[in-house]
Amino acid sequence: MSENKMLNIINKHVQNNFWLYVISLLCICTGIVLGIYSVKYMGSFEKSDLLSYLKNFNSSIGSGNINYKSIFIETIKSNIPILAVVWFLGLTMIGIPVILIIDIIKGFTIGFTISFVINGMGIKGMWFSLIGVLPQNIIYIPCIIFASVLAMEFSLTILKDKTNKHWISNIWIRITSYSLSFVLLIVVMFIGFFTEAYITPHMIKLIVASIGSVAI
Repeated sequence: MSENKMLNIINKHVQNNFWLYVISLLCICTGIVLGIYSVKYMGSFEKSDLLSYLKNFNSSIGSGNINYKSIFIETIKSNIPILAVVWFLGLTMIGIPVILIIDIIKGFTIGFTISFVINGMGIKGMWFSLIGVLPQNIIYIPCIIFASVLAMEFSLTILKDKTNKHWISNIWIRITSYSLSFVLLIVVMFIGFFTEAYITPHMIKLIVASIGSVAI
């Protein structure tokens, strides 16, 4: 399949499901805002515990003691189950609300991480967030949104056409096509996994080396 044909398919999908994309994006943005504000209302004990973790992470980066393979495996464990759940929910007729909740939770995680790092590390936290959080999420977020819309679209199609005998007779073909779309998304997500595990730590290490150990 040529690049132009692929882009045309994606553009057509976005146009046909514009409002689903808007809703999914709004849910992620809502989650980010909630995550940012939740840091302000954290108790001192929780903040202290997370700051200790941040110190230890900073020390391990500074000393070069980084287990890249472990980070890579953890990124896979953190993200593949999300796509698997979204895929499954798309096969049901009541999965849409849960899919939107997953979008909010994903946004919350990003907002909370960025806000906490900046709150705990000051101006250096902005650099840390820019290099340590954003690169992989530039890949993750579009993939999560696309997966959410695919699942919601499939779920709505089931609701709308469940009495259509022609659609039911082709159900396995449609499920296969739907599932292959998720397989392609996972392949794209692996770019983010590689970035988070092997590129981001090096970039953070360069920051630590250039601005010194982060004072928390």
